[in-house]
Amino acid sequence: MDDIKTFIRQLNKTWQDKEYAELYNFFDQNVLMLLPGSTQIVKGVDAMVESFRQFNEMSKIHSFNVTDITSFEFDDTIICHMPFSIDYEIESGRYQEKGMEIYTIMKTDVSFKIIWRTQISLNSY
Repeated sequence: MDDIKTFIRQLNKTWQDKEYAELYNFFDQNVLMLLPGSTQIVKGVDAMVESFRQFNEMSKIHSFNVTDITSFEFDDTIICHMPFSIDYEIESGRYQEKGMEIYTIMKTDVSFKIIWRTQISLNSY
């Protein structure tokens, strides 16, 4: 599953480098995301890319560290989870958080596409 680890690492690099046009390559057109701490669903690749843009524009990231990438493959579907820690600053203050990204990824002969994403807060420190 080294291909998936490379895919997720590249996704993280892309959003941190603010390469928004490139982010479209990681997501299916109809991707869904459950927002952290909410029941609201973000629908579609445009909304997904916009969520990265909004976060980057409203925050200053001091550090972002992935502690592991684990994946499980079922035919053409991959479930992947990625624990992380982030230190960022927004208008209301500076935050250090730990969380877990969870992805459902569709595998084709030529690429991977994320079809589901959610983020869980593990704790704040």
